[in-house]
Amino acid sequence: MKFIGIILLLLTSIFLIACSANQASNKISNSELENLASKYGGVYVFNEKFEKEIDKQEQIRDSKRKEILERIKTIPNKNERNKKMREILKLEFYDNPKMQQILSNGKPYFKGGTSSKISESCYEEIYKFIGDENLKKYKPWIFSNLYYKDKDEKIVQISCTVAYERVKTQYGLFGDEAKGISFKKNSFESLGGGNKFILVNGKFIKAEK
Repeated sequence: MKFIGIILLLLTSIFLIACSANQASNKISNSELENLASKYGGVYVFNEKFEKEIDKQEQIRDSKRKEILERIKTIPNKNERNKKMREILKLEFYDNPKMQQILSNGKPYFKGGTSSKISESCYEEIYKFIGDENLKKYKPWIFSNLYYKDKDEKIVQISCTVAYERVKTQYGLFGDEAKGISFKKNSFESLGGGNKFILVNGKFIKAEK
């Protein structure tokens, strides 16, 4: 076993010297990817008015939840505390029109969602902004942040997030006898960019931080 351990350590050393942190098969260098992320990664707002409405409403909802928690925290019995919380939440939160997630256009808004919750126009506007040449280098991930549905149940985007991602490879000894031993481990590293772009008159404008 000792001999096998020495061999494995030698092999690991060879891998560490011979391999870089990222896979050689990448079509784009780390510096190019970081540059794209710094330019185009971040939040894209399609309707600033609705985004501000949602931000204000979510603050009101958060404040109400905190207020309810403060009111029940002195109840010593856990079951009684939870029962009281459910009663208050139903009366003052779920059945309270002021707490509803409704936009000024009368439509409910939704948070998050999978790629199926992103409108086609969202992809089109963002891809147009990034440009074909940059998309050929790397096509970023797009995640839904906020949206609502029109009268035909079609998604209308309010905001979404654009993220660049790279595979980061670590070399060493991983696993165990049960799972098997490998000399490398891949993980995904997200490069968000931290920007905010607002759609104004059909064009994305970078917001000041």
